[in-house]
Amino acid sequence: MNNLKFIAGPPGTGKTHKYLTKKYKELLSKYKPGNIILLSHTNVAADEIRDAVQDLPEIKKKDLDDKFFEYRICTIHSYCQSKLIKKSLFDDEDHKNLCREHKEFRFHDETVDEHDFYKFIKGAIGRGLTPKEYFLQLKESGDLEKKKYKDLKVIMKMREWFKEYKDREQVRAYEDMIEEFNNKNTKIPEIDVLIVDEAQDSNVPQRKALEKIATHAKEFIMIGDPDQTIFEWAGADAHYFHTISKDAEQLEDGLRCGQTINNLCKEIIAPIWKKYKYSRVWKPAKGIIGNHYHLANYRTDCSHLRILLDKIKNTKETFLFTFRGKPSGDWCRTFFQLHGIPFSHVGNDPFVSKKQFECHKFWPQFVKGKPFSLLQIKNFHSYMGSKAVVYGKGKKTFSFKGWVNREYTIDELIKEKIFKLESKTLTDFLDVRVRSEVKDDQVRFIKQLIRDNINYDDQVRVQYGCIHKVKGLTFDNVIVDETCTRPEDYFTQLRLRYVAYSRGRIDCWTIRSQRQYTLGQRESSLPTYVYSSRGGRERAWLK
Repeated sequence: MNNLKFIAGPPGTGKTHKYLTKKYKELLSKYKPGNIILLSHTNVAADEIRDAVQDLPEIKKKDLDDKFFEYRICTIHSYCQSKLIKKSLFDDEDHKNLCREHKEFRFHDETVDEHDFYKFIKGAIGRGLTPKEYFLQLKESGDLEKKKYKDLKVIMKMREWFKEYKDREQVRAYEDMIEEFNNKNTKIPEIDVLIVDEAQDSNVPQRKALEKIATHAKEFIMIGDPDQTIFEWAGADAHYFHTISKDAEQLEDGLRCGQTINNLCKEIIAPIWKKYKYSRVWKPAKGIIGNHYHLANYRTDCSHLRILLDKIKNTKETFLFTFRGKPSGDWCRTFFQLHGIPFSHVGNDPFVSKKQFECHKFWPQFVKGKPFSLLQIKNFHSYMGSKAVVYGKGKKTFSFKGWVNREYTIDELIKEKIFKLESKTLTDFLDVRVRSEVKDDQVRFIKQLIRDNINYDDQVRVQYGCIHKVKGLTFDNVIVDETCTRPEDYFTQLRLRYVAYSRGRIDCWTIRSQRQYTLGQRESSLPTYVYSSRGGRERAWLK
């Protein structure tokens, strides 16, 4: 691809927002907007880029709407899908139908995204391998033991049934969008420019599709960071991107990571830069220095742990707890619950919603006669069961339609036959809730938050997630658990560690590995240091 140009943008250099918008504006002076295609890997990123482009004065003058940009600024999958005959997406309902037809699919009843067979097929396609080649690769690496299906003959038969079902029902799986675009006689688009955001995440068939799309393009621009190539399990090729980006144009100005995190990330990734004979002029964000702290684990008291807890409880800053994999996520949750820290998993709702928390907090006051708003009354009612709700007025059939938006007492609700008289004697909200909806760990956590008088709001500032899940996110502080449970390619570990720490802006914490292997280290066991309550530096070995 002689017309390929790679733009290297380290973490927080404004690749997606700052550079792409500026580049698009520059291209508008040479090409028509209809001939500029900009592709990303996620709908969230594509939406953000589309919004930024549509805000450009040059675009507003042309009065181009969402419909115009629908398949010009979108995901790679959406673009390929738009060039194919329209079909529905293979979903969980289709999976259930296959389970009814063939018992082999019932090995475990998870969703399409989580089912081991579909993950196997995606893994093979993403790497550009046949199912047999991928099976043998998994077997050789020892990863086959983690899979639900270990018989190649069964897998191949299931693949036949899977294909037959899709053909019969006229549906396609997510990965089929790219495969069909590459293999079928789809018309090569006549475009001037193809820009690919986060290019390093592209797997084998995606790279093939991008080359096909760019066949007639005058400019083919990939923007990304090879040092953040962490989706190798899905077919991303770190070696390929390290190689083609050696002499790439660089984005230099850091907008996220302060001096301490910037230096740490450069130190982490240095062996890869040395191997591929390149470096990056990646400047720290102006005005941010930051600190690097160390913890032996989540349990051992030390000054650095107290600094972390103090920042969480007494600042408005955001915090990300990230890790390589299990069981580190469980340790995070235990830590949050032990210290009464409101939290959520990245991409999910808070562990305890504000609505649920306030019902438990305000109910004792409500039964003692304190009036509450109609909204709070509705929230109480949505959780309550037959102990407190009058029969025939259950939460599914009673809507408070026509009620005046004011405060009400429990006596008024009893008089209107919404709540039972007995509800006044049930001072714990747990006693009036529908029992099937009660999760013990959530209730214990709520009671602790109430005891600690936590000011709970919708903006949960503490989140946790594995490194693959948190890529692309930004937090004020990042806490990295370096625990690894198995050996892994050294450069893969360095890239994961680099991505983990570079999520942070100000301060970072390193948690000592709790297992034999340490993320980013070839050695199986190394000492670390913690700062004790006595103020001195102590070597801390994990038992």
